Amino acid sequence: MSRAARLVPAAVSVLALALLGGCGDDEPAAGPGGTGTGGSTAGDVPFELVTTDDLAVSPDGRRLLADCWDGRCTWDTATGELAQDPDGTSVAVAPDWSTVATVDDGDVVLAGVEDGEVVQTLRGLADAEVTDGSPVSAVAYSPDGALVAAAGLDGSVRVWSVDDGSEQAAFAAVYAPQALAFSPDGGLLALAGGGPVEVRDLGGEVVATVEDSGRNGALAWTPDGRHLVGPGADEAPTVWRLPDLEPVDALPGVRVHEAAVASDGRTVAVTAFDTTAVRLWRPEALGGPGRARTLTGHTGEPGAVAFAPDGATVWSVAADDGVRGWDVRSGEPTTAYDLPAGPDR
Repeated sequence: MSRAARLVPAAVSVLALALLGGCGDDEPAAGPGGTGTGGSTAGDVPFELVTTDDLAVSPDGRRLLADCWDGRCTWDTATGELAQDPDGTSVAVAPDWSTVATVDDGDVVLAGVEDGEVVQTLRGLADAEVTDGSPVSAVAYSPDGALVAAAGLDGSVRVWSVDDGSEQAAFAAVYAPQALAFSPDGGLLALAGGGPVEVRDLGGEVVATVEDSGRNGALAWTPDGRHLVGPGADEAPTVWRLPDLEPVDALPGVRVHEAAVASDGRTVAVTAFDTTAVRLWRPEALGGPGRARTLTGHTGEPGAVAFAPDGATVWSVAADDGVRGWDVRSGEPTTAYDLPAGPDR
């Protein structure tokens, strides 16, 4: 399910649930290591018990947050215990976990994580041609939480101040981005999904574009802002060096779905289409040995992936079996995480 598709209502069906654990050994940086469907279906209608395009970790590493089929889910990372907010949803979470972003037609609404109170309503992406669902295709907070960026299905991109809701920037992309990612210093914005990966400054000027890049929405910056990870040629996970987005490393044979970079700046977690595996990749360009470890445990395709703030744990989320976690050093599974009850459970 794309980021845009999440914002359009969908039918719900009953699904079967399964759990599986394990881990793989180090392997050369090569092709996929498993297959999976990534969600239950009723006829041709996909259903996600836990949505797979976003997974947020609290600053203290003690909680995980993702949307579930009937609201927002939060897990205790130590115990795996699940807490649900049936009235809550999210498309992005503030870095300090003070607010979550949701969408209401063409507006981006910021509400308190704990109390649900609306803090800001950010306007400017209304689209009269979108009559079913929201015209908003992507939302992202800046690393310091001071700005929110959002994109529309018509290619419009807006940046607002979280403090007073004022518009800070507005420009038009050549396609509808399905992913936005601020650089660590908040001065640049990367776009992907629907067209070539590109980086712009907050005035909308193009800094660099990768013509030979994939069209999905995976984007992750290294902590120093010197490199960007995303879908390169043949959608392979690729490391580009700024400022020119020069390709300096890639993981061939893998169609990247989502990616995250650990706090050490050298370890990249990758999920991929058509596989249930999660890969921990240490690219040579980032000071690693150029190898990828395969982590298993999901029964369907995982989507979003995230590291603990200290980089010691990595988590990913799949539609049917929810959150899985692994110890980064050993590759061993960590806590078992509760699943939300399905509609007939």
